[in-house]
Amino acid sequence: MMRFAILGVLVVASICATAYGHTDLTPPQVNALLDAGENVVIIDVREESEFCDSTYTPPGHISGAINMPWNSGYLQGHYGELSPDDSTIVVCRSGSRSNTAANFLDGVGFAHVFDMLGGMNAWQYETVNCVDSSVPGAGWITTSGLALGPASPNPFKFRTEIPYAIPAGHDPARVTVSIFDARGRLVAEVMETDRGPGSHRVVWDGTDTQGRSVTSGVCFYQLAWHGRTVTRRVVLLR
Repeated sequence: MMRFAILGVLVVASICATAYGHTDLTPPQVNALLDAGENVVIIDVREESEFCDSTYTPPGHISGAINMPWNSGYLQGHYGELSPDDSTIVVCRSGSRSNTAANFLDGVGFAHVFDMLGGMNAWQYETVNCVDSSVPGAGWITTSGLALGPASPNPFKFRTEIPYAIPAGHDPARVTVSIFDARGRLVAEVMETDRGPGSHRVVWDGTDTQGRSVTSGVCFYQLAWHGRTVTRRVVLLR
């Protein structure tokens, strides 16, 4: 019953969006969609310094959110990396920039745009941080000690290297690195093996589970270990 209620939020909101532009969602509605595993894309339009600010309340950002800043013009220059047919939730700090950015996405043809009311100021749920000094390099995303670094190169054409780190104090355990497309569909299992604590790297060659070349676009690489996951974005250019 809950799943149908949540789906109803998207269906009704999508109808409204078609007629009137983007639709507002409250933070509890957004959290319910995420908890239900709905296929939504969250775009955080704050600047990177805000997106990764661990001193702010709440710290960091919503897990899985893509940072595409509005004020510095990144979203305006890179919105083509996103699918205009996806359900896209726009977030900022207070709700002002997200409203402007949602209007922009409406104007360039995105069909299902949602603006989170109140921004991160109103978010009372789990967040993740970008930087953890216990792992090598700045710009890593961490959750409960599990860390995922930036793919390099990004964008890439033929192969990209994905760094990750397992927290200390654990015996070797199963680790998976998976690739998903912008719609959340599994593209490839890059690695599934046992790994102990420390820093590690794995390479994705841009092919799917059948060894076929993946077409250009935004993909997401996800690190999974002991029931914890960390996800980041990578762009494939053919």
